[in-house]
Amino acid sequence: MVLTNFEENIVCMKLHIVGGFLGSGKTTAINNAAGLLASKGEKVGVITNDPCDDTQDNTIVHANYSPSEVVINSSFSSNLDNLSDKVVSLHQDAQPNYIFAESVGSCTDLVATVLKPLMIFYDHIFESLTLSIIVDARMLLSYLKGEKQLFGDEVIYIFRKQIEEADLLVINKIDLLADEDFPVLNKLVNKFLIDKPIITQNSFNPQNIVNWLDTLESLSQRKRTSLEIDYQSYGKGEKDLTWLDEEIIFNALNNEAVEYAVRFIDNMLMDIYEKQLPIGHLTFRLADGEKAQEISFTAFDDKDWKKSIHPIASNKIKLIMNARLETTYETLNAIVNNNIATLTNQGVNVTKSTKGLVSPGIPKLIHHSSSPFRCCEECICLKKLLARNEIRKAEGSEKAMAELEDENFECLGLCGECGEGDGCCC
Repeated sequence: MVLTNFEENIVCMKLHIVGGFLGSGKTTAINNAAGLLASKGEKVGVITNDPCDDTQDNTIVHANYSPSEVVINSSFSSNLDNLSDKVVSLHQDAQPNYIFAESVGSCTDLVATVLKPLMIFYDHIFESLTLSIIVDARMLLSYLKGEKQLFGDEVIYIFRKQIEEADLLVINKIDLLADEDFPVLNKLVNKFLIDKPIITQNSFNPQNIVNWLDTLESLSQRKRTSLEIDYQSYGKGEKDLTWLDEEIIFNALNNEAVEYAVRFIDNMLMDIYEKQLPIGHLTFRLADGEKAQEISFTAFDDKDWKKSIHPIASNKIKLIMNARLETTYETLNAIVNNNIATLTNQGVNVTKSTKGLVSPGIPKLIHHSSSPFRCCEECICLKKLLARNEIRKAEGSEKAMAELEDENFECLGLCGECGEGDGCCC
């Protein structure tokens, strides 16, 4: 964890950590928020996260001209030191006013493993530090209705814990929700999630992005409670999700390479649906060296995806596949290889190289703060508490010593004694 240079010429920044389940639309929301802020002259940095050695999301961010970094081969919670180093790098190179850090979609317990440690080590350089959890409106509706979920219990455990620790819950893809389902979702949210700040949005709608940013600005400070996590269930949920990144090259005659690539995608989807494999996130990026286009799938299939394909006349197409499915590596790899073999038998030359493979288990934590962290020395209620403790220590009686108060706690202004102008971090 780099500290030395980071403490020189400090410019306070706003760090917005964005979590949420696979396929919820985190990258789109961040990309559009970064673009909107940049259009207003703000300096914005973005940090993405991929358990594989892959930079797909980073490539998307670069397309929006935001300076970016990527934490690879582990989640934020397992590698806070690397995340903080990326913050340092962006700070030194770009001096952004805002940093968005996108956590991998199967990560939770961010309060204890990321937010609290960052506040302990770097509280003096953040103007604000927030945690948005983005959820797909359709998945949230199904979950709150108590329907049988597409994913297994341990994977849903991760989804539930992500929602539980949000500073702000962003119900995304609201435009994909059926009209009759919106009042049902609204009623369930008011019943089960009434204690949490919540907004709804379509991340392609600029006004919705403005609302998200405005809400982050106006979030009141609150005491963050670390989650009670069953790491066996969490680890099982992580292990059940296979992460496979492939680069596949199609060489064909008569400028038909893209047709074979689309056929490959179509056959892949048919096999996945036939085997009833839950899709967390499945992305195909087609590129011929000049043009590129992306097709994404989640647990809620898109039957009209072929309409979004733009014709590319080329004898050679590169297909980058990012697959996050609840299955085994053997099953997913067999689906890929079988469909490549099918096309090869049809006369097209297909080659592949595996860019990343992860089947995670229990996260290996570097930092974990399950208890409150101490307020700054200017906290009014902390000063009073210390004074009371000094009196008790001076008295020295057994009764007085038994009444000593915990000097490590989070006030955040909730005591009602710390006000503006007191110089208190609360």
